[in-house]
Amino acid sequence: MGMWSFYFLGKLYLYFRGYIRFNLILNFVFMLFVLLPVPKNLSLSWFLRTVKFLLSVVCAFLLLWYDSWLPSLGNVFHFLTAPAAPSGEYIVRFLIDSVNPRELGILCIIFAFCFAVRKRVTLAPVVIFLMGIILLAALRHRAEGKEDVEKYLDAFYQSESKRIIHFDKATPRGPDFDIVLLHICSLGWDDLRAVGLDSAPFFKQFNLLFTNFNSVTAYSNPSAIRLLRANCGQQKHGDLYHNTQQECYLMESLRAEGYTTFTALDHDGVYGNFLEQVRTFGKADPAIATNGFVIRQYDFDNSPIFDDLQVLEKWWDVRQKSESKRAALYFNAISLHSGSHRADVKNWWTIDRKTHYRGSVKELFTNFGKFFDTLASSGRNVLVVFIPEHGMALQGSSIQAPDLRDIPLPQITTVPVGIKMIGKGYPLFSTEQKIISSPSSYLALSYLLASFIQESPFGESTLISQKIMENIPETPFVSENEGIRVVKEGQDYFLYGKDKKWTKLSPSVVK
Repeated sequence: MGMWSFYFLGKLYLYFRGYIRFNLILNFVFMLFVLLPVPKNLSLSWFLRTVKFLLSVVCAFLLLWYDSWLPSLGNVFHFLTAPAAPSGEYIVRFLIDSVNPRELGILCIIFAFCFAVRKRVTLAPVVIFLMGIILLAALRHRAEGKEDVEKYLDAFYQSESKRIIHFDKATPRGPDFDIVLLHICSLGWDDLRAVGLDSAPFFKQFNLLFTNFNSVTAYSNPSAIRLLRANCGQQKHGDLYHNTQQECYLMESLRAEGYTTFTALDHDGVYGNFLEQVRTFGKADPAIATNGFVIRQYDFDNSPIFDDLQVLEKWWDVRQKSESKRAALYFNAISLHSGSHRADVKNWWTIDRKTHYRGSVKELFTNFGKFFDTLASSGRNVLVVFIPEHGMALQGSSIQAPDLRDIPLPQITTVPVGIKMIGKGYPLFSTEQKIISSPSSYLALSYLLASFIQESPFGESTLISQKIMENIPETPFVSENEGIRVVKEGQDYFLYGKDKKWTKLSPSVVK
């Protein structure tokens, strides 16, 4: 088998380490093709050997990609050739950060070994023996039996389709208040722990803090649509891009309650047709014009990111001039997005990712703190919902490199969500924070907003009733991107990936 033995032994090593999958049938067929000799007595044997070698290289690449946990080649091609393609600096940093020096060193040792013995030892039996171990393990696992994840998932969606939060049109009790939804890209608990900010003072100020909130998806557009449809139970990914019943739309419900609604972005909303999709499928308003805003950063595709604080203060100025008794804002910020960098910093891609991310998070927290001060100084009552779209995947895992979010693992979709009351009876920093650690998702936010509108938290008593707290809806963990799902059943996590099969994930993957 010559140096092809390195291809198979290297892949087998990566498989046993959990970095790739290993399709036994396809790899065995490919090995037979590699071992198939080309008769030397044929007049065109050199040509046939060349064709066979080139074909083998192409097949080896495609098979390795298929066995990997990477997104499909089609998705990668679309990402790299999209009108707003990633910058060269972003791609270079991603490739550098994706390399594991230890594993690369071991692969080099395997390569050196295969090169040294290539003419003296046939390694095909070793490869077949290792494949046999994989086969026996697969048969044993099948004999033990897997939970029927498909049935569990069908029951989950059936149950979710019946859940809906109705905003009661009865006369609300207590003072009016505004609602501000701060929807932040790329901020998960796992990212915060990686940079030592999971216990930052910023989180101490929220009256309610969710520690086990599932954003469901790992991308911005579906996350925004899910938030703006928070009134209804969790939908399948594909259903997000079709209109749904009117009662599902959060902003529509707020409008019916007398709220004047707004949308503001710290970006132009062009990438991925973000603004168009949140308006079409989430019933969001047109975004406040960004003319004259300071370009504080550039995103991974070199599109502008405006100053968060300036955008928020511009909206607040518009709101102050409004005669509406109630106003609600959906604000989307991407200043933490992977590849985003300050406009005045050169060679940003050479800066350590964690150092850069930590600084960006602290700056975001500072800006929001200033905005909260502005709200407090106005004398108005404001309910602020701080909710990330998804995590950044700062650390990555054995099956997914840092920055990749194609597989919506729990460390990517478990995000910090806080609710803060600003106004009468509430100090800027809460002294009695309530922690919600049960598995939750968007329905819980809709429930709390509907409850607070009916029973204003800014009344004579600023205590949130025990009845409201006890009835916060729980949602089992199911996350998904297009074609990819991760389901928690019992204590185990299962992945439905590009191979269209369910795979039980090892505990180390979902740490």
